[in-house]
Amino acid sequence: MRLDYEVVIDKPIEVVWDYVNDRDNLELWLNDFVRYEHLSGDPDAPKVGDTCNMTYSQGKSEFTMLEEITALDKPNHLKMFMSCKMFDMEIVNDFETVGEGQTRLFAGANFVRMGVLMRVAFLFSSEKKQLAEHKRQIDKLKELIEAT
Repeated sequence: MRLDYEVVIDKPIEVVWDYVNDRDNLELWLNDFVRYEHLSGDPDAPKVGDTCNMTYSQGKSEFTMLEEITALDKPNHLKMFMSCKMFDMEIVNDFETVGEGQTRLFAGANFVRMGVLMRVAFLFSSEKKQLAEHKRQIDKLKELIEAT
């Protein structure tokens, strides 16, 4: 399953990049986000290979995903690989200046492996519903950045 969405944000590329990649902002726009735990690398100077744990709520429980930066070209491109027992996914964020003080943000999430539990869960949740949720999340991000 692939979830791709793009928006134009009325802020310069550096502002958008900084907001999206600020760990303190994650809980404001990432669905069900609980906490971030830095594992490797310099958190103030990220590079390819750096890792962290991202914990999300799932009903009354939580699950943690290992996130690794796999490509980084500040302020234009960030690619991460996220993995947990239930699934693996590739996250791609592309940033492009498209006008005076405007940035196009492409936010992609590609599920590259789904365990049995995730396959069952997706039987009850259509790809269309998942994409709608992804769009709501990115639209919320746009709203927050433009309000800064």
